Amino acid sequence: MLTELSIENFAIIERLHVRLEAGFTAITGETGAGKSIIIDALQAALGGRITAEVVRAEARFAAVEAVFEWPEENELLDLLTDYGVEDDSSLILRREVSANGRGVARLNGRAVPVATLAAVGGLLVDIHGQSDHLSVLRRDRQLMVLDRYADLLPLRYQVAGAVTRFSGLRTDLNDLARGQRESEQRLDLLRFQVQEIETAALATNEEESLVAERNLLVNAERLATSSRAAHEALQGGNGSALDRLNEALAAAHELTGIDVSLAPLHDRLQSASYELDDVAQELRKYGDRIEYDPRRLAAVEERLDLLVRLKRKYGASIEEVIEFGARAQRELDEVEHRDERLDELKRQEREAEAEAGRLAQRLSISRDRAAEALGISMRHALQGLGLKGTDFRAAMTRTPDQHGLQIPGTAEGYAYSQSGIDTISFLVSFNPGEELRPLEKVASGGETSRFLLALKSVLAGADRTPTLVFDEVDVGVGGRHGTVVGERLRALSRNHQVLSITHLPQVAALAGEHLSVTKALAQGRTTVIIRNLCRTERIVELAEMMSGTGSDAARRNAEELLEAAQRAS
Repeated sequence: MLTELSIENFAIIERLHVRLEAGFTAITGETGAGKSIIIDALQAALGGRITAEVVRAEARFAAVEAVFEWPEENELLDLLTDYGVEDDSSLILRREVSANGRGVARLNGRAVPVATLAAVGGLLVDIHGQSDHLSVLRRDRQLMVLDRYADLLPLRYQVAGAVTRFSGLRTDLNDLARGQRESEQRLDLLRFQVQEIETAALATNEEESLVAERNLLVNAERLATSSRAAHEALQGGNGSALDRLNEALAAAHELTGIDVSLAPLHDRLQSASYELDDVAQELRKYGDRIEYDPRRLAAVEERLDLLVRLKRKYGASIEEVIEFGARAQRELDEVEHRDERLDELKRQEREAEAEAGRLAQRLSISRDRAAEALGISMRHALQGLGLKGTDFRAAMTRTPDQHGLQIPGTAEGYAYSQSGIDTISFLVSFNPGEELRPLEKVASGGETSRFLLALKSVLAGADRTPTLVFDEVDVGVGGRHGTVVGERLRALSRNHQVLSITHLPQVAALAGEHLSVTKALAQGRTTVIIRNLCRTERIVELAEMMSGTGSDAARRNAEELLEAAQRAS
């Protein structure tokens, strides 16, 4: 629901702010007062076309901001989630355009493409009288409206799920069949790759171990020589490090016999002697183990060379080579068992198509019945609004397609989508004898607005657009039919917020809220003012709408009209 509308420097409007209520709100004012400018501004906030020409003279920019209650409709919530708009207390659509033509669109303060604003706005508001912002003109929306009208959404969602499964299987089957020849050519390569990697018997961290071993083998002579030299220095006879250390140990022992305070030094020398002796033994053993093995070195070099070749072909590391081999093995298994997979996919596809076809046929039959019922309801509604010469039909069509969805009991396939096998067109003729034409081809003018009012009233429970705006829906209507138009608008307000620009007092009197739009002079310049009228002000406004004057008689008639409308509510 639209709760607030703010307009700044838009056409002749300098600054305007209005709060809106739920239910039915009438907007009145003299011709040229600026009512349609307010609707144009709202349309701009909803993502409609806007140019620098709307910027008020001498202003730097024009801005429109529309504030809505946070929506509850799943389709709109899903769309907001897709656009990254988080749950909030309200939804704010803002549009700005500068005098040089540059503009910006914002959704809850975040800059977004105008197309995003239009997508969201199209689910928030229908503006009747501005045909480019009327969701019911879109064929996909017409089919959704019919399904909601006939309570077919659960079946529609079943069809969507079945069609998705069938389409996925058909795609898999086509991909498998199309790739069969290529896969056969690839079979020899896959077998070679798998065999080469399997024969290598790779192990993770193997390369690091081999590099370390090669380093030892290449430097075997140096390692042996150096380890023996170190052993000789520590324990190689007279003058070795251990001999000199033992001499120091003996002297320290003699010292401790005289001065016991030196005992800790003696103990430390004793520990050092043990440690050096142990190091000397380890060096000797290490040197004895060192052996130059050219055959082992050649084997290690050969193995490392193999790993390098495999990495060059299959991956940057041994782990990647192993993973490549696993993928190749899976692909090889798939190719070698392709015929079995093909047969299984064909079986699954036949079953999925039968299920999707059965559900789509059931949905299509239900839609045919619903379309006929909608046509009957619309003809009754049109007569009530004084459009006796207007005809309407919801035309259902199905397009034969030999590659489409096969329907049980028929020899033909039909083009299909997740919404089934049907397409719809709302057809209308406003004059007897005229050909029925698609609604989007003739949606303009007051006559069409009344037709759309009839359609909205028939589809009241099915149409989920929260706010409906009718721009002069009562053009050319008078007398009894004016009251009928007002009653239809008020009935719509039970399921929607309804805003109606009207010239008929019968319509305005039936509204729960009444806004008056007037022009005013401020500092020598024309601007637009909008006011929410109290009861007394409403009577004055209705009187002027009825007679063009504010005479006592006109006011009495206006008061009677307002009281009658309120009693009828």
